[in-house]
Amino acid sequence: MKRLVPFALAFFLLLGFASAQNLPAVDVFGGYSYLSFQVPSSVNTTSQRLTMNGWEGSASVGLFHHFGVEADFGGHRVNSCSGTTLNCSNFSYMFGPRYTIGDRSNRITAFVHGLAGQDRATIVDVSAVTLTDTSTAFAVGAGANYWLFRHVGLQVGPFDFMRTSHLSNYGLPSQNSYRFGAGIALRFGGDFPPAEPKAPKEPKAPKEPKEKSTSHRSWKRPWHKTKTEPSEGQPPKTQPGENQAPTPVTSAPEPPRKPPSELTPPPSRGMQVHPLGIVAAPQEFDGAKILSIESGSVAEMASLKPGDLIKSVDGKPVRTPMELAAELSDKTGKVRIGILRGTFATEMEILLGAH
Repeated sequence: MKRLVPFALAFFLLLGFASAQNLPAVDVFGGYSYLSFQVPSSVNTTSQRLTMNGWEGSASVGLFHHFGVEADFGGHRVNSCSGTTLNCSNFSYMFGPRYTIGDRSNRITAFVHGLAGQDRATIVDVSAVTLTDTSTAFAVGAGANYWLFRHVGLQVGPFDFMRTSHLSNYGLPSQNSYRFGAGIALRFGGDFPPAEPKAPKEPKAPKEPKEKSTSHRSWKRPWHKTKTEPSEGQPPKTQPGENQAPTPVTSAPEPPRKPPSELTPPPSRGMQVHPLGIVAAPQEFDGAKILSIESGSVAEMASLKPGDLIKSVDGKPVRTPMELAAELSDKTGKVRIGILRGTFATEMEILLGAH
């Protein structure tokens, strides 16, 4: 059965390469694991439970909405098993569905899963001889993630209840074990929310110039006194060497302003995409963002809204409004449009006529 492990790993690796152009949501976990393993009854009378420490790793791929598939592997070991000098070990590999609570815009997410596979256990029987048996295994559990960064976080869990049937050929009852893990979680692909732009800084108000004092005496030149105003009927006296006050110059009249209708209109911020009847703008090479929708257009009939981000056409990613217009230029009939509305990603079908 160990031959199935390389095939399972190759399946997930090929799935990642096949979706490299538009990678789905992938979560990877690795870390410490604790296993409370129930020994089959009548095999070891000294201890009915083994406390094992080891490792656990898992990888999940999102298929649609919050559902995905998961592969889980774990290995545990204990020395001096059951009071002997022998060692006991356990290795399991299981697969199953996984449901994630929360999306990639949340700091904290959680998950539940149900797994099925095989468990290989090496234990010590009453005659102090190691006994190895492989059994089917089932596990159900849950865990939570705290994302420190966009792609790196801490995972607590999974807390799993495991059920195995070791030595069932001898008529022994099934075993109930418990497993707990914690470690580092990584995530790739999926639709991450765009980073919010920083708000521009408010311009500082200009400082008002200080009024110069008309009555002022220089400390460096004590003989420099304030000029006295001439009495009525006398012309102003000027001291030798002093400049005459400049004659005020009358400014030329301002030319008449043009009415607003004659002013040059501001340049448009978007591009017209005629097949849909929208005006779209680029979004950092991550799609075409709808700015406005024409009345009665295909986009209005399809319930598209300003602010929607168009990311794909018939499964092919589009990064700019020009790529969107090029993809729709030769298409008629039913076309699948992938959009991102806020943090909700979906795909809809629209009907294009000949153009």
